[in-house]
Amino acid sequence: MRVTSQRIFCACIIAIFTTVGSACADIFDYSRYQAFLDRYVIPDKLVDGIRLAVVDYKSINRDRRQADSLYDGLLAQLRRFDPAVIEDRDEAVAFWINAYNIGAIKMIIDHYPVESIRSLKINWLKNPWHKEILTIGGDKYSLGQIEHDILIDRYGDPMIHFSIVCASLSCPDLSRQVYRGAVLGTQMAQQARRFVNNDTKGLRIDREEGTVYFSKIFKFDEQSFPRGAADALPLIIPFVETSEAEQYLRSGRYRIEYLDYDWDLNTSANAGHGG
Repeated sequence: MRVTSQRIFCACIIAIFTTVGSACADIFDYSRYQAFLDRYVIPDKLVDGIRLAVVDYKSINRDRRQADSLYDGLLAQLRRFDPAVIEDRDEAVAFWINAYNIGAIKMIIDHYPVESIRSLKINWLKNPWHKEILTIGGDKYSLGQIEHDILIDRYGDPMIHFSIVCASLSCPDLSRQVYRGAVLGTQMAQQARRFVNNDTKGLRIDREEGTVYFSKIFKFDEQSFPRGAADALPLIIPFVETSEAEQYLRSGRYRIEYLDYDWDLNTSANAGHGG
């Protein structure tokens, strides 16, 4: 059912009176989530040889016991929020990217301590993607549902692969900025550029071997990339840093291989293990 303009107007009025300085376009109040990212996401660390932004899960788990916990307050916000009030496409995509990333963090905190999102403590088949983990507006969602049914099937934008983060070392970095519809294109491009040019997990070119190593992300999503990295090239090439790398990728004169995918937790507890 299409949401009426009056309902959108009311949601904006509520946001104005509950959040100082919030814009009417921000139908969901992201101020708590931004404070959460500011506190718990730490950029530019090295873990097992992989460069990434890490997440301080230990502190999240400790702080959630406090009465004013950012984490528990954020989950309560989502439980009360009806995503149907979001009519703008980019606002909706931004909301669901944020929701996926919060859901992945919740998967870890619900079972903390764990070494990986694929821990047997979470799912005995090491497949947590179908486990309902996040409640939004009274409905429960799994990470797989948010990624495939909503972000890919409904909105059809493969760029989301650079922005959703499954709590693992080899995933794209968790952005320290909340995704917002008004700047979504810019934010997603920044994430893509950061990931593609990270040769420890995004893309590595070895001209001597005649091999290009791609992230296995482009192998995992057979729906968006039936031929793996070969189908992902048009998505990847615009974000490589040098014209030499761009020309080499366009030439096709190389063998396609995939970087090892490290499912260990993207946690600050491991920071420094790689050097």
